[in-house]
Amino acid sequence: MTAKTMVVTTAPKAAVRRRMPLRTAIGSGLGLLVVLTVAIGPWVIGKDPYAIDIANRFAGPSAEHWLGTDELGRDVASRIASGARATALIALGAVGIATAVAIPLGLLTGFLGGWVDLVVTRVVDLFLAIPSLLVAIGVVGVFGASVTTTVLALGLSYWPFYTRLIRSAVVGIRSRAYIDAARVLGASRWRVIRTEILTGLAPLVLLQTTVLLGFAVLDEAALGFLGLGVQPPQASWGSRLAESREFILAQPELALVAGVPIVVAVFAVNLLSDALRDRLDARRIS
Repeated sequence: MTAKTMVVTTAPKAAVRRRMPLRTAIGSGLGLLVVLTVAIGPWVIGKDPYAIDIANRFAGPSAEHWLGTDELGRDVASRIASGARATALIALGAVGIATAVAIPLGLLTGFLGGWVDLVVTRVVDLFLAIPSLLVAIGVVGVFGASVTTTVLALGLSYWPFYTRLIRSAVVGIRSRAYIDAARVLGASRWRVIRTEILTGLAPLVLLQTTVLLGFAVLDEAALGFLGLGVQPPQASWGSRLAESREFILAQPELALVAGVPIVVAVFAVNLLSDALRDRLDARRIS
């Protein structure tokens, strides 16, 4: 029986540890590429993403235009790099809003319970009854399309399920013996939340925040493709997809170039979140 127990407990740990290096390496490499594109991409390319050159429209890749030009003769590479900054700003802002709303509400409802939990949970259920992208579309429809509105729309669409996740985790942590011990020793509610519950929530928050970044990139692309995100002439990865839609048959490479960065960014985030989850699982197993 001891041998069987050792096999059961060490096999998952070994499998987790084998997966982590490859996922971490690939995810980190792709993530670094995205970060460099956002940070120094426009400077390295050195082209004005808004400069129109009708005489040079739909030009192929060259030393002057690395990825060619679009329907208005604008440099595609510089528009992708410039759009990366807008997309990153929207994704980070939306996840920041969702996190800032979800953590306090999740802590409040999960720790206090009672009528506070009932009211907040019913509001969360109401929002969860509507698909998150429809919530974002509704917010953009009311306030108009812009970078700020897109950030607000995505942030408001993410907080309900994030709040429910935090609440469930807090309820689980609250029932543990060391929380009761801290109360018996005279620790105040704020001290218990700050020193015990928030510490236990940190891995979950880190993992969920990473996952949400991938969703935010995809949803920004969806809103931009529908014309409800960043508005021309400003570029984002979503708006680049929308601009290339009209020329999908004549110039399919424009849509391909617009879609590849989105795929790379989301793939990198997924790999990093999987690697992070495996690391947390390895610590829990050990």
